[in-house]
Amino acid sequence: MYDLIIKNGFVVSPSSTVKCDVAVNGKQIAGLGTYDVSEGKRVIDAEGKYVLPGVIEAHMHCMAPFQGCLGANSFYEQSVSAAFGGVTMYMDFANMSKGDSPFKQALARADEMKEAAIDYSVHGKFVESTPEAMADIEKMADYGIPTFKMFMTYKKEGVMSDDETMLKVFQKAKEVNGLPMVHCESNAIAETNIEKCEAAGDLSWVNFAKCKPVLCEAEAFARAAYFAEYVGNALLVVHTTNGEALNTARRAHGKGLPIYVETGPHYLTLFDDLYEGENGHLAICSPPLRTPKEAAELWEGLKDGTILLTGSDDCTFDVDEKSMFLEKNPDGTWKQDFRKVVNGMSGIEIRLPLLLSEGVSKGRISINKVCELTSTNIAKIYGCYPQKGIIAPGADADIVLVDMEKEVTLSKDVLHNNISYCLHEGFKVKGYPVMTISKGEVIVEDGEFKGRKGAGEFIKRRINPAYLKKYSLN
Repeated sequence: MYDLIIKNGFVVSPSSTVKCDVAVNGKQIAGLGTYDVSEGKRVIDAEGKYVLPGVIEAHMHCMAPFQGCLGANSFYEQSVSAAFGGVTMYMDFANMSKGDSPFKQALARADEMKEAAIDYSVHGKFVESTPEAMADIEKMADYGIPTFKMFMTYKKEGVMSDDETMLKVFQKAKEVNGLPMVHCESNAIAETNIEKCEAAGDLSWVNFAKCKPVLCEAEAFARAAYFAEYVGNALLVVHTTNGEALNTARRAHGKGLPIYVETGPHYLTLFDDLYEGENGHLAICSPPLRTPKEAAELWEGLKDGTILLTGSDDCTFDVDEKSMFLEKNPDGTWKQDFRKVVNGMSGIEIRLPLLLSEGVSKGRISINKVCELTSTNIAKIYGCYPQKGIIAPGADADIVLVDMEKEVTLSKDVLHNNISYCLHEGFKVKGYPVMTISKGEVIVEDGEFKGRKGAGEFIKRRINPAYLKKYSLN
């Protein structure tokens, strides 16, 4: 007798889509095949539905202090919103300042995440390369935290890693089978452009994007890629937005260099015209939104394998926090000053729906590619495969059922992210998650959350060394 049988669905992997049943015992998948309804304590009929491995969100920022703001969600609330989007595991970043221990901060972050209703992990973060900080890299890798993020900008905010720190972290990560993650924006380009705007007295929302143009990102991407080539380490570049950067990745991939690229659904579906309105500050994120041209370049990168991962970069702030430091003009409009706007937007709940709708339903990519981009590749590169990221015997029973015929119009009232606006308001999607199963337990069904606070477990990760030596997740 099985605890759960999912019958008649199309089971999706990166390489195939097969109509078969999925049997679950306890927290794990027991088998794939054909099962009689009498063999299951509970039977879910997935006729006409696609059965995918649960989405893994490896790039989000929850309760992350930024200019005094903490965000709209607790980790439990974030896990609820995530679950409605088919997410069954998420990862966040340690909070770091100079002088902090990266290892201790990572452990503190993991402790904060204990209230999650889904499984979780954490990434380290580096802002300096003191001997004490460098020693923490091996400690983190041994503990099951083999990923570490660095920012190539935000010098004034005290979180930028300089070139020397990047090189040292790259070298130490290589020694311990770790994976550095980098936010690629040239601090020199961004800061000099901001200074020009200050001198001209024009700090309008639209100038935020102009201060961080494509080449601001592409220069930093190329520098990080060359550093990685010099050191001989693997590298993950997060939230990539443009073809200039992708061409650098293609050059590296031509040499077999393990430079992995992530993009986010907002860069595929939202554009810099959002900065033109009175409430353009709500769309301020870094890197900034770009144009349909760059979105087309990203879709091409998804199709040809230059981009192997997606992440929402969810950083959810409601209007009060996005506007906290702004002033009003006499006519009641905002006195535009992009320097005073907290960066970030929501996205964890709509990452899968946007890829299903804009990718699969519009014929840009296959549902198998979506499986890779939202789950399998992420599990592999972040070191939790095959426990996560695949529907196979022995894997955790993290599963999302998708109805490719379901149409939803996105709005603040449809989503569960605790904010009073939606940047995708009125955006129509076709293809939507209708049930989420975490470790064999149904946590979202019929539009209702049925999970439990604190049900998530910390997942210790180890990256397959083969993925860190050559560009390949096969």
